[in-house]
Amino acid sequence: MTNSAQKEKIAIAGAGIAGLSAAIALRLAGHPVDIFEAEPKLQPFGAGIQIGPNATRILESWNVALLGTGFEPENIEIHSARTGSLLNTVPLREAARARYGAPYVTLLRKDLQNALLSRARDLGAVPKYSTPVTGAEMTKDGFQVTAGGRPYTLDALIGADGIGSEVRKFAWGTKQPVSANAVAWRAILPITAVPEAARKNIGVWMATGGHFVHYPVSGGSSLNGVLVLDDDYRNDGEPDRNDPLPYLLHRLEGWAPQVRETVSSTKAWLPWQLRGLEKWDGGHGRVQCIGDAWHAMRPYLASGGVMAIEDGAALASALAGKGSIEAKLARFREKRCARVWQVAERSALIGRIYHVAQPFDVVRDLAIKKSSPAKLLERNDWLYNTRV
Repeated sequence: MTNSAQKEKIAIAGAGIAGLSAAIALRLAGHPVDIFEAEPKLQPFGAGIQIGPNATRILESWNVALLGTGFEPENIEIHSARTGSLLNTVPLREAARARYGAPYVTLLRKDLQNALLSRARDLGAVPKYSTPVTGAEMTKDGFQVTAGGRPYTLDALIGADGIGSEVRKFAWGTKQPVSANAVAWRAILPITAVPEAARKNIGVWMATGGHFVHYPVSGGSSLNGVLVLDDDYRNDGEPDRNDPLPYLLHRLEGWAPQVRETVSSTKAWLPWQLRGLEKWDGGHGRVQCIGDAWHAMRPYLASGGVMAIEDGAALASALAGKGSIEAKLARFREKRCARVWQVAERSALIGRIYHVAQPFDVVRDLAIKKSSPAKLLERNDWLYNTRV
């Protein structure tokens, strides 16, 4: 770890993936760090997460341990959810390591957050829970952050407090979350919910108005399932929160039996209204947002958490440069802005392709069938080959 002498002291609001990633990167660069978390304890949102090679190489460089909880899927199997047919199989496990020099990993979100938290603590960055950030301003004594009702004199504030960020207003951010007009239903499924041949793969099933994804988590002992359906579920009546399965199976009428059977393997489906943020600069002066507080995006590229990890690494790199803290954060914004909004835009595009209406789904399926597996992986080079 670099000597902390003369290094800027940074406050981080939020102890999720973005906040802990920033804390690790900054501590490794020698920066004193205070992490302020409004919640009373670690609160992972969602069930599973996919981490592409662009982020796993960062985690490996930080010595974040994912062994035992992470899984490297063998392939991505792409299906038509309407016919049940397998359209193509994209090689992943060995191919990702060979092509990108880092693995593609799936795991529970709580396992990732616990690994990040453990590494942050090793580096001396321990979150202060039940300590919300409520103020940030320049005073005669310097830049002051108010957290948990107490003032702290620091050099900068990083807002990593999610899509409902309170810090965003201190960064002159006026954007409010907007609905993505879709709901993600999430559940942990038994590994037996899919045929044995599919248990080591990521399965993608595309249909008009929705798609279903499942992948192994917990070292391959169970599956994470995500069913994304267009429009707010209330448009079709209010599902029974104790047993939403009848509602979901009604929405899946016309889908292949394989999907309906897998979805039926549990009743513990929880809805998550998908939201995003419109494009904005992400910060001002000594206040900078990262992760969902800056660029909450649709989940179709599985890159929201990945961008948060990249943000942490890029932030530490930017602060290693010359100039004032304001100039360094401005350079961070300039460099990251094109990247994060490109990913956000591509993610939204992928969602439109996944959910395209009939008969255009036939054209989509034919294009996927005619592509070589290697070419389908190569199309992700722009995402996975980036080094921050």
